[in-house]
Amino acid sequence: MEEVIRCVKKKEMEALVNWFDEKHSDFYKIGWAYLRRHHDIEDVFQTTILKVYDHINQLREPQYFETWVTSIFINECKRLYRKRKKEFDQDVEPIGASHQDHTKMELLDRLEQLEEPYKEVIILKYINDFSQEDIADLLEIPLGTVKSRVYRGLKRLRKQLQKGEVV
Repeated sequence: MEEVIRCVKKKEMEALVNWFDEKHSDFYKIGWAYLRRHHDIEDVFQTTILKVYDHINQLREPQYFETWVTSIFINECKRLYRKRKKEFDQDVEPIGASHQDHTKMELLDRLEQLEEPYKEVIILKYINDFSQEDIADLLEIPLGTVKSRVYRGLKRLRKQLQKGEVV
């Protein structure tokens, strides 16, 4: 990790691109949860790489590099989502998707309807497997706030499921 940071500070883009290639699937899951469009996610990757490259000197603690990059990536996903909200197609689904994939897509659609604070922590915790402590660090909010948002978000999602809104 420190080697990547050192290389980026020396303006060696290749080290950063290689690091992103290693982390691609983790970031892709986050991007898919927000955007559900492959080309939008790729746009966010490019924008995030450039922002990290340009602003690497703003990183205060090298041990939080991944958290810092993830925060930038999430903010870029949110920015693009807001920008493209009018165009957003709720029916995006991979061709030949299995029943399980279809169910996941419907669940993501319901998750999409939650208010932003609840949606965000649930995505990070259950889709991206972040711990609640990591989420608190990433979003710069107290751990108690993360816990209450997870609880309330799941409660609201459960109400939607009980109404039979998701297969």
